[in-house]
Amino acid sequence: MSEFESSNLFAYYLSINITFFMSFISATSALLVAAYFSGRVISSRLAGVVIFVYASTSTFLIGGFQRTSKVIEGVRAKLPDWHTASSEPSWVLPTITGLGTFTMICIAVAACWYFQYARKISALEAVDSVSREMKISS
Repeated sequence: MSEFESSNLFAYYLSINITFFMSFISATSALLVAAYFSGRVISSRLAGVVIFVYASTSTFLIGGFQRTSKVIEGVRAKLPDWHTASSEPSWVLPTITGLGTFTMICIAVAACWYFQYARKISALEAVDSVSREMKISS
């Protein structure tokens, strides 16, 4: 593989990795917005479907991110000396991608927790407002 090809391959896989990460952020944002704005309206069955779809999507995106990160680490070893990524210590890239994978997992778990929490809080607020209305009317 020539210097150009290895540099191009590194940039290509880095671009794919960024796409995985941004897709994960988009899916997580969609879940959080759905929980915030319609937490009390979503039935238990629909909530199960939403969580299943989000968990499946997150698992795919986190796995893709992690796998592409491993490929990037392998390609980095073949980069020419003049490439910026080859001038950093060899522990930097695996550490950053490992932290990125761990962070994505933590964010996914926290998003699922918030989704359930927002539904529960919305339900409690709805019960609270009904009980206040009942007290006022009686």
